Amino acid sequence: MNSVTLPIGSISVIDKIEKDIGLISGIFGNSGGKSKDFVGIAKLFLANRIEDTVSVHQLLPTSSKEKLGLLGIGEEPSERSLYRGIQKIGRLFPILIERYQNVVLEKGLVDPVQISDFSSSYFEGKRAEIAEHGYSRDHRPDKKQVTWGITTGINGVPTALTIQKGNLQDKLHMREMLRIGMRIIDKGSLFMYDCGGNSPWVKDKILDSGYNYLTLKAKKVRTYKTHIKNFVKECQNITVERGDPPNIVKQEYLAVKRASDNRDGEFFYIFFSKELCEDQLRKKESKFQRRLKKGDELAKKARKHKAVQLFPSREGWIGLYPEIQQTISNIENPYITGIEGFFILESSLNVDPKAILELYKQRDVAEKFIRCMKEGGELRPIRHWNKYAIIGALFICFLASAIINLTEKLCKNPDVKNFKLLKKYLGSLTLTVIYPENGFRIRVVSNLSPPIHSILGDFPMKYGDKNLHLRW
Repeated sequence: MNSVTLPIGSISVIDKIEKDIGLISGIFGNSGGKSKDFVGIAKLFLANRIEDTVSVHQLLPTSSKEKLGLLGIGEEPSERSLYRGIQKIGRLFPILIERYQNVVLEKGLVDPVQISDFSSSYFEGKRAEIAEHGYSRDHRPDKKQVTWGITTGINGVPTALTIQKGNLQDKLHMREMLRIGMRIIDKGSLFMYDCGGNSPWVKDKILDSGYNYLTLKAKKVRTYKTHIKNFVKECQNITVERGDPPNIVKQEYLAVKRASDNRDGEFFYIFFSKELCEDQLRKKESKFQRRLKKGDELAKKARKHKAVQLFPSREGWIGLYPEIQQTISNIENPYITGIEGFFILESSLNVDPKAILELYKQRDVAEKFIRCMKEGGELRPIRHWNKYAIIGALFICFLASAIINLTEKLCKNPDVKNFKLLKKYLGSLTLTVIYPENGFRIRVVSNLSPPIHSILGDFPMKYGDKNLHLRW
């Protein structure tokens, strides 16, 4: 008797979201051309991101024929066909992202509050066409990278993905994000974004198109000191609650609301948090002490050696000798600027400061989705070099993360909301296919744990045999 055991958690998630809203067929349907298994190959890439992600080179060795059959792939494709598939997804990216937007729009999943954020992923190779050196969010300035951005609703459903070269500034990237995001968002909706994408052009574009904006003002000392002048005389106390019962945390703020003198219809919301101030002061003091310690080490080295460094010249060697200045007072911390604990929000909305702060504190939805792509989808590092393969891999990772978020939203009461943790539970959900020597094939589903049941219900049981008792 022979048997094969394969994980079906990722397949169940993909099939269930297809059954609920028709996402896969809505995106990849009628796009394969001569390729009969294009949709199945796309599902294979998605399942790989939702499971323990392996490279395209290792996909076929780690995928049984039973798994390929469940994904709708008839004959086992060649490795070359897989690489062609990921490149084809990249070439069709403008069409596929528009189709994705149409599906979420038709199902009423587009939230009126949209949050945009940007990130980057680095490469192991150097030959990628769109790879450039730039500001690295992965703290790998030695590696070339690609920048990408997402827009998601507060409900957790992403609506846009942009992919650009690795050296593009967020202010310019935000223009492309607005062009794609405005396709499906109703007039009067709110765009929320960080100070990296904040510019006069972006704000004018949003207002001229009939939308609203909410963003953080860049923290420049001179500008902030101008705004916080007379803050104490005008401020009011507000309390903002975060978290879900019973873990609700109350945070106290001082707030001032002012209309802008330079831009009609713009309002400044100035906030001060004592906790934030203490935290920033503590970090700056720690940084200052580290620098003092380093300076003391240099002073000891200067006393030990007669000359710190020698430079050659036509007339001989020039010695650079140290001189330590003695002070009669303590050195002030140069990192303290006087604006610690303050932050300023800019918005076209004329509402109460408490309402605007509660709204802005929900911006972490975008940050969580980016973390979902990077950690759950294992996006970094990118090992493709072909431009379209890179775009295809980013879109597949975006779509896999979107499927997880959509599944959690549609089931309403999931026990697991972390993509990385969810992958462990999904990996334990298995299907065993038994091939008796003289009998019918038997399929048995096992390890349907309570966390997975809270998300998928009894849906995975459809892969097993329901009439096993009639076969014996």
